[in-house]
Amino acid sequence: MAKKKKSAGNTSGAASKASKVIVWVVLAIVLLVVALVLINNYTGSSSDEASQDIDYSSQPFLGDENAPVKIVEFGDYKCIHCQEFHHNNFPVIDQELIDTGKASFYFMNMPIINADSEKGAQFSEAVYQVLGDDGFWKFHDVLFAEDLNTSFTDDFLMDKLREVVSDEEAEEVLQVYNKGTDDAVSTDTELADELGVQGTPTIFVNGKLFEGQDMNDLIDMVDEETQEAN
Repeated sequence: MAKKKKSAGNTSGAASKASKVIVWVVLAIVLLVVALVLINNYTGSSSDEASQDIDYSSQPFLGDENAPVKIVEFGDYKCIHCQEFHHNNFPVIDQELIDTGKASFYFMNMPIINADSEKGAQFSEAVYQVLGDDGFWKFHDVLFAEDLNTSFTDDFLMDKLREVVSDEEAEEVLQVYNKGTDDAVSTDTELADELGVQGTPTIFVNGKLFEGQDMNDLIDMVDEETQEAN
């Protein structure tokens, strides 16, 4: 009995199917590799965002010292962007993050604009040393409320301080200011250099540089840090 011959068409069809299977397998492997690379890059970028060491002691702050998140602003009293931040953004921080107990807020001096920047920093440090947080933040507010073109003479700074504290307290501050607060200002500026701060205002959240675009991004970052702390 004659054997039935295999059809050439069947052979070519089987080969075609095998080729398609190979193509799909290779494609699946490529997609898997790409996915793994993307996942690795994503997780790597998160872990690389390491928290920098910041010494918060002897620094003026608002809120609960034991709050899970610490926000730091490096600022300059002659910086227009710092003034805008204080007027437009800080009220949101105060209401949404400080008052809710999510974060405490610290201010550290980085005088970079002009000689008045340094003078404002030194005088505010004297206010803090004598009057603590309460006196400091009152003076902080009135100084940022002032026209940036105003010269920071000693008389001007004392007049601003007298708007929020007694004459006796203001005189105590003046004595400390005259003795010099260079060390306190240097502590802030040296820390800013170590952290790579390039301008003002610069914000850190639990030692991590804030690089978001708006207050919603800052609130989201604080919420993430709060979850990690818990």
